[in-house]
Amino acid sequence: MDPPRRLSTSSSGEEEDSPTMSNFNSSTSLILVHESDEPSSPFDFPDDEDEVPESPDYEIRRSWSPAMSPSLVFLYLLSPYLKLGAMLLPNTQLPLKFGIPPLVIFAVLTAFARQIWYMLARYMRKADLEDIVLDAFARGRGKERRRAWLRALVRAGTGMLRVILAGIYLRESVHNILPLLPDDLPFPPQPALTFVFVLTLLPFASVETLTAKRVVYATGASILTYLTWFVCVAVSHANGTLQINPGWLRMGAFWQGITTTAFIFTSSSTLPLYASLKAGIPHSGLSKSLVSRSFRTLSSLSVAVAVGLTLPLVFFTSRMNAVILQEPFDLQAVIALANSLTLLLAIPSTLVTTPSLPVSERLQRSTMLPISKYLLFVLVISVSLVPERVARVFSDILLASACAATFFLPALIHITTHFFKKPLSIVIPQLPATPSAADELLQRKEDALQKRQWRRRVIWDIGVWTLLLPVGGGGFVWGAGRLAGKW
Repeated sequence: MDPPRRLSTSSSGEEEDSPTMSNFNSSTSLILVHESDEPSSPFDFPDDEDEVPESPDYEIRRSWSPAMSPSLVFLYLLSPYLKLGAMLLPNTQLPLKFGIPPLVIFAVLTAFARQIWYMLARYMRKADLEDIVLDAFARGRGKERRRAWLRALVRAGTGMLRVILAGIYLRESVHNILPLLPDDLPFPPQPALTFVFVLTLLPFASVETLTAKRVVYATGASILTYLTWFVCVAVSHANGTLQINPGWLRMGAFWQGITTTAFIFTSSSTLPLYASLKAGIPHSGLSKSLVSRSFRTLSSLSVAVAVGLTLPLVFFTSRMNAVILQEPFDLQAVIALANSLTLLLAIPSTLVTTPSLPVSERLQRSTMLPISKYLLFVLVISVSLVPERVARVFSDILLASACAATFFLPALIHITTHFFKKPLSIVIPQLPATPSAADELLQRKEDALQKRQWRRRVIWDIGVWTLLLPVGGGGFVWGAGRLAGKW
């Protein structure tokens, strides 16, 4: 449970000398003041995000975020759920009693984790992962070296995750098509097909923002190809001809039934999407924004749609149809092609959100080309061409990193910020013109507000500790045991 906020008094002279107080210029008795080194509680705002005034005091400090419409934000919130994890789900062969509960649980947990990121962004008024991590673990004076080390660690970890994800997408998109090619080709099919796919992706390598039309169209097309794959898998299952995806056999040791379900609901673009949504909302004083512009609504809707488009796959894997019917055409080829296109079209949005590599200023000034972007693209190609044994290790790193970033990291930051930081100070200025009765009234209102917030904090703390210990800690223990060959 978060510590209660404390009351303190301030004279009128102190109020005039305080830069924070001068910004508000309020004559009310109770004034919220942030400590110089420690932030306030994230629960000090209304339950409904749309009730918060759209004023400069509530701006997210991420001025370079491109403005996005709610429909575009919803597209990028939904797209990560309908990719590799969902396409491997029919191969897990989990019975319904072990397949449905994990899918529902991880869907709820991913919505809860996104809500934590959203609350942290509003609380810190920042929507950049680096800034939030630094604010949580290295805020204050004398911590410059720790901040530099953490910033480099966050950028390296985020970049590694995105590069491996894009590399495995490219690798699997190639391997899905290889069985459809003739056996008597005069050239090695894998390098040649990789080269063709790389040429297809080359126009996306230099794109800087998710609002670029090329990236938007590619992401939308990836959802359409997933729907095509989903329909063909359903028909193939009804005909009794559904086959195991060969990609399932190429995954590493961590790829089991429940962990694959958890991977379905991993995502890593919550913070920038929230900032872009807010950047696209016009400021209108104290007016409320539409429900359709609510990040909470869009996030919940994307999770609900993802559940609707993945839950039937659990039934497909648990109830294999033994009756084999003749198909009007080769559905397996269509399934493989749709699978490949879905993964291939997901690479552009992954590349755009990958942190740039450090490049010397001299090299940057020597050319107009985005050197860092092209170097990242080369790394993605290199990951896709590694031997199968190395690719299995990369797939395990991907699954572990994606699950930790989605479920464990936001809980860790939340607990670090709100359990090991000073509580918010409420300054009661000693103004002669302020009646003492008003002070008592506002203090009673503050006490009532604290009681209501205390109940919400208990519920949220239970959820956060669940993400941190049973989900995050249990996952680490299971992974260590899996590597040690204990199970």
